[in-house]
Amino acid sequence: MKLIGFTDMNRRPFLYKLRKIAETQQAYDETFHAHQGMEIQYIHAGEGQLILDQRTYRIEPGMLCLFQPFQLHRLRMDIRPHSPYKRSFVVFEPAVFEPYFQSLPNLQAFFRTLCQDHLPKPVIYRLPEEHEIIRTITGLYDHIRPEDPDELRQEKVAHFLITLIRQLLPVLSDSRNKADPMPRPAHRVEQIMQWIERSYTKQFRLEALAQELHLSSYHVSHLFKETTGTSLSEYVKARRLRQACMLLTMSELSVAEIGDSIGLENTSYFCKIFKENKGITPHQYRLQWQRPK
Repeated sequence: MKLIGFTDMNRRPFLYKLRKIAETQQAYDETFHAHQGMEIQYIHAGEGQLILDQRTYRIEPGMLCLFQPFQLHRLRMDIRPHSPYKRSFVVFEPAVFEPYFQSLPNLQAFFRTLCQDHLPKPVIYRLPEEHEIIRTITGLYDHIRPEDPDELRQEKVAHFLITLIRQLLPVLSDSRNKADPMPRPAHRVEQIMQWIERSYTKQFRLEALAQELHLSSYHVSHLFKETTGTSLSEYVKARRLRQACMLLTMSELSVAEIGDSIGLENTSYFCKIFKENKGITPHQYRLQWQRPK
């Protein structure tokens, strides 16, 4: 299973799905993953657990999720008969659309914060379908047509994003809108993810992690798998690949240097797991990013 979804967002800088439904658990089996672009997702129906930035949040209808570029997250849904998972989402490449905000300096600054800075509230609860933000998202099909030429489509998307970002600004600035994390049973798992965040650039040693938490190696592995649905090794791999993608697109480090910097000193092994998860080599990924529009 791929850990970091790849879409060449220089060629397709905007993706959109309206009320996409998963009615069985088999239809939705998602591990930790990230996207090249910024994702805004609204939950119409469904319950479960979101893990984001080493924190755990309850998933419920009326929830809006903000996933920044290359930010690892997992939505672990509890899908049962008559309780499907229904969501609408947009994914966009910030670098393509930021120029449209140049005449709006305050909104442009907020756009950059939304896409790049740490968000203290990456989820928003209790947004009804009638809220202007949700009506803007679900009304996108009324304005953008499949037959639109690329330039016209991009202008329409830019107008949509300006409207959406303007509507998000007061909501995210409202101190009363607190993100409700899950209760404390996930506390140990959050500690595990925080340890990985500090240590993923080195060789991973389960014994060192277990020793710091004063738990057995078996208990650490079992607890993490039971809570997140993902093994420790898969999570560490996902975190390393997320960093590799960022360095491939935003630095001039060689492939070997990037492998070293994420704890994978064997360049051949780094290239192997990168291709297994993304379908292309690190060099090809960098070329995709650098391809002229």
